Amino acid sequence: MDSFTETTHRSWFSRIGGALTGILFGLILVVVASSLLWWNEGRAIDRTRTLDAGAEAVVAIAATPVDPANDGELVHLSGTTHTDARLRDPIFAIEVPAIRLERQVEMYQWSEQRESETVKELGGGETTRTTYSYQRTWSSQPIDSNGFRHPEGHHNPTMPYTSEQWQADRVTLGAFRLAPAFVSQIGGARTLPVDAEEAPTGFVSDGSGFYKGTPANPEVGDLRVSFRVVDPDGEISAIGRQQGDTLVTARLKHGTIALLEPGQIDAITMFEHAHSANALLTWGLRVGGVVALWIGLALILAPLKVIADLIPMLGSLVGFATGLVAALLALATGSLVIALAWIAHRPLLGGALLVAALLFAVLGAGQWRKGARQAATSTTA
Repeated sequence: MDSFTETTHRSWFSRIGGALTGILFGLILVVVASSLLWWNEGRAIDRTRTLDAGAEAVVAIAATPVDPANDGELVHLSGTTHTDARLRDPIFAIEVPAIRLERQVEMYQWSEQRESETVKELGGGETTRTTYSYQRTWSSQPIDSNGFRHPEGHHNPTMPYTSEQWQADRVTLGAFRLAPAFVSQIGGARTLPVDAEEAPTGFVSDGSGFYKGTPANPEVGDLRVSFRVVDPDGEISAIGRQQGDTLVTARLKHGTIALLEPGQIDAITMFEHAHSANALLTWGLRVGGVVALWIGLALILAPLKVIADLIPMLGSLVGFATGLVAALLALATGSLVIALAWIAHRPLLGGALLVAALLFAVLGAGQWRKGARQAATSTTA
């Protein structure tokens, strides 16, 4: 592993200029994060309503034969998948009967890691020591070595092949044909062994994949290629709309339904799983939105910390205070946006969230005044 260390210095005037510029980016991030939170609540509510409506309307049917009386209905069925398709990798000449064939290509490449340590100085300046470390690693994504701080001796060649997948055009579940939206959800991929005698020119194989280079002592630019396959026959359960002899995505008033799970799963359980997935996504986006708000508000408040950094110890105190203010205001803003979105759809829960937003806003305002007094004191000192 190679490493290089650089030392840079920024004056107080340079830092305050950067902090003032950061206010603009902070405002943009606040707007984007607020929009994300608003959209997420509407999405979550529509998804919940769609799943609830689907659970009430779904009809359990047999996978065979096709009953024309259910045409247009939201149906649930379980059975065994099947396809006559033979999927082929045109480059490596791998051909196999499968629902999906996946090729994964990895190349041995240089990667860059950065570690920085900043020391504040009296007068508001700061000195930063940055260490750039370079090590070789396997990666399925090309790493652009032109963007390295020290590209000399760390050049990555262009990846000659990329990861790719192929999917069967026609897959059936009993007597029903599955639309692509369902086929793409079928999992259970397994590693596909390869015949060492089929290794392309310049490659070797140990049966688990193809390798270009020396496996025992890899060098930058070496390649390894492996394959995964979803077998034609597997047990699944699906919920969608019956359209003739095809299972397609169901379109309801507030959204769509195209559910698929491995195994014999009843409709009630599948809808419960879908609700859980919706809740997990909703909370993930909520946390992400609030964190983005925190970062944006911290950028807006950053000049206060830089001003106080004229005295490093005071700058640390003001930095902690502004960070706390940003966190409280992020919670307040996030709760407010979520509350307004819920008020538009479900007033009772929205009102409770609005009360929480006001509480965080009051706490944030108190911390703001405290931080402003500390910054003012540092300026006069």
